[in-house]
Amino acid sequence: MSVITLWVISVFWILYGIAGLLGFENLPEKYKYKSWTPDYIRMNGICKLLLGVGWFILGFILRAFSLSLPQQWGLGLLFALPAVGYGLYADHKTKDWCRQADKEWRETKKK
Repeated sequence: MSVITLWVISVFWILYGIAGLLGFENLPEKYKYKSWTPDYIRMNGICKLLLGVGWFILGFILRAFSLSLPQQWGLGLLFALPAVGYGLYADHKTKDWCRQADKEWRETKKK
């Protein structure tokens, strides 16, 4: 993959992450209009920013050093790890919010 392509992809993720932080994101219908939706959008924005910034920095590293393709892919995975880790955390948190909201909804239906 060329460095320019990597930078274009990373700029896309950075801009999409900034849009998420500002509250603009295309959400699945099941996540809309919940009490935790703004937090969900913000966490997705942070995750996309982590990916975009990491790959943007990776572009500078790949431009400075001549590396083989397996090394480039390995560094790409390494620089994506913070975003993957944060994404897993955000997913776990969202599932907790969904379970809590379902539990509260069931309790109000019983009454």
